[in-house]
Amino acid sequence: MVISYIAAMINGNFRMFALVVTGFLVLVPATAGLAVIISGLHCWFRAQRLARAGERAVATVVDNQVEPLSEGTTHFLPVVRFTTRTGREVRTVLTDQRGNRSHPAGAQHTVAFDPDRPDTAIATVGAGTGAVGAVILGAVLLLFAGGVLFMVNRFFPPPGGAL
Repeated sequence: MVISYIAAMINGNFRMFALVVTGFLVLVPATAGLAVIISGLHCWFRAQRLARAGERAVATVVDNQVEPLSEGTTHFLPVVRFTTRTGREVRTVLTDQRGNRSHPAGAQHTVAFDPDRPDTAIATVGAGTGAVGAVILGAVLLLFAGGVLFMVNRFFPPPGGAL
């Protein structure tokens, strides 16, 4: 049974199998790469917009949000408290300040935020640096997909020409 299946793949169905595998190895990383790049650019532009035009305040670290990871490591995100110009006291997590060490209570950060949504504040120092890593990762995934497509076209050219 298995031998006849393999023989059928080699004789005629191999082409379809090769196209499915190639499509998977090209489309999945390319789609993931584009999604990561778009997400990274969105975060970058948001951080730049808030750093340039957002309201600013000095925030004080009051706690840490702990994120255990599957590899046995832990990330710490600072939980900060600050007061807006209108006098509203806000307590939020600075998701852009993730680190592998606890943030000391009482440490201060200058934050930028949208006055309509102060709970989505970002630290002004290092704003958007995580987005750069996301864009680089997305570019690597796109390069991988392009490399696979190039190698398939070079070593297994389709009967009618290049893809």
